[in-house]
Amino acid sequence: MAVVELYTKYNRVWIPDTDEVWKSAEITKDYKTGDSELHLQLEDGTELKYHVDPEKKILPHLRNPDILVAENDLTALSYLHDPAVLHNLKVRFVESKLIYTYCGIILVAINPYKQLPIYGDAIIHAYSGQNMGDMDPHIFAVAEEAYKQMARYCRCSACSFNIGIYFLITQTVAGAHTFFSR
Repeated sequence: MAVVELYTKYNRVWIPDTDEVWKSAEITKDYKTGDSELHLQLEDGTELKYHVDPEKKILPHLRNPDILVAENDLTALSYLHDPAVLHNLKVRFVESKLIYTYCGIILVAINPYKQLPIYGDAIIHAYSGQNMGDMDPHIFAVAEEAYKQMARYCRCSACSFNIGIYFLITQTVAGAHTFFSR
């Protein structure tokens, strides 16, 4: 299937916006190769004709289906581009109050600039012994996975030092410090 075939009535796209960066719009008329306009309707009901250069063939980004809104792993999105990633992070943070999201094995964190009750002993124990994908994304899930991998593959006296690093990471996060670790 050619990409152009996805630009049909009722499918949704992201269009650039000077105020909101990206706005969602629904296609109201099938797009055909060579058309110079894409007929859209914004979420507020405004009808819009989006100019498409037939020579460059640059169409707006397609929007992910609603079932993928607030997905906890960005790699699960059908379309992985700037507006899709930003929208997913916005929904998780603003609407669901979740600061962590996975992107494969990478943990993406949004700084809320305030204390959150997500670093206490109960949370530490909840993630202890769990597999990384079994619970919501969290720094403790990453630390638990690192600890498991280290315990599984490290068979030397240096491991006792590494275990100390794991507890340091846990303590630092529990103290609500912000940091990046590789």
